[in-house]
Amino acid sequence: MDDVRPAERAESPPAALWTIALLALLPFPASALVYAYGPASQSAGSLNVLLTWTAMIMSFLGGVRWGLETREPNPRWQRHAFSALAAVAAWVIMLARGHAPDTWIMGGFIAAFLIQWLFDHQTPDTPSRYPVLSTALTGTACVSLALALEQAMHA
Repeated sequence: MDDVRPAERAESPPAALWTIALLALLPFPASALVYAYGPASQSAGSLNVLLTWTAMIMSFLGGVRWGLETREPNPRWQRHAFSALAAVAAWVIMLARGHAPDTWIMGGFIAAFLIQWLFDHQTPDTPSRYPVLSTALTGTACVSLALALEQAMHA
């Protein structure tokens, strides 16, 4: 008889981790909503908050990926390189501000987040709770950026 193991069930993140994650997500919708629907006098500042927070969280996710790979007995250099590219991408996108329309900046961040998400979800050897957390973060960031992008396209 073959040794058949039941499918591994995704581990639910602990409440404390969800609390921290949700608090870290708040600047996304808060700044996007102020940008899209708040007073015109706060538009530029809220967009700066949204884009700066986006760059920071994108870099943070690269650091998480770096840490996950570093714990492996034989870390793969390709995964470390891609991890560092998250921060580089965020930096390059932010450097483009003032040289490219803000709509392109927001679109670039959405694309970068989705690429990270795809990479994270095909990466082996990650804790089973990580995909749930990265999906929540990526979804919140992308929806917030899309809201701001829609507003910027109609401004």
